[in-house]
Amino acid sequence: MSLSKHFTVLEFLAVNDPVKPSPEVMESLADLCALALEPLREALGRPLKISSGYRSPAYNRLIGGAPGSQHCAGIAADILMNSDAEQLKAAAIASNIKGIGGIGIYPGRGFIHVDIRPRIGGKPTTWAQIKGKYQAIPVELRMAIKAHGGKV
Repeated sequence: MSLSKHFTVLEFLAVNDPVKPSPEVMESLADLCALALEPLREALGRPLKISSGYRSPAYNRLIGGAPGSQHCAGIAADILMNSDAEQLKAAAIASNIKGIGGIGIYPGRGFIHVDIRPRIGGKPTTWAQIKGKYQAIPVELRMAIKAHGGKV
């Protein structure tokens, strides 16, 4: 089933999660595609590979996902990146897409997180996971994102 021009629901389902999204979550996934993923795909000029999309709360706990994860509401996706430099570029671009309200970078792990939570003060909520700990994006990474034209 198609969620948007370039994304299908199968891309957002975890193979090992037996719980499938409700109709409300399906609507949220379509919104995620329209507001965040399609604009990001266009801005990056390449297809996006989703590594994690919808997760049931039980599956999210099983894999050690953050409590209250945006993935459980169908409003978040983790997107594979080819390098840390590409993560920074994608985070910078994502920060300028008004529909994106959350951006997580994961140096050395090969993906970024984007979600469509509401923005606070016109800016996305941002974080980095470094050595297994979530934290505000460190100054040097924040400067690198800004160097790519981002507003974090």
